[in-house]
Amino acid sequence: LFGIVQGSVYEDLRDVSVKGLTEIGFDGYAVGGLAVGEPKEDMHRVLEHTCPQLPEDKPRYLMGVGKPEDLVEGVRRGIDMFDCVMPTRNA
Repeated sequence: LFGIVQGSVYEDLRDVSVKGLTEIGFDGYAVGGLAVGEPKEDMHRVLEHTCPQLPEDKPRYLMGVGKPEDLVEGVRRGIDMFDCVMPTRNA
């Protein structure tokens, strides 16, 4: 069961979400609320801020991305797992 970190592009809201979820404890953590139209720079900034706060021994999943460059940038920032949206966006 994964906890989903929310908070849009607002680091303070992400902090509250991460704190609450890590206090509960989950098998993994998803980063949600990104890749919904915000500039890529904002997504990268939020990942750089959020991922270091998540437990290193649990998987980190970035929801809703799938372009190759997004995968590379996500891994650079600490993401382990993705789902690919390209087939449905291109359908």
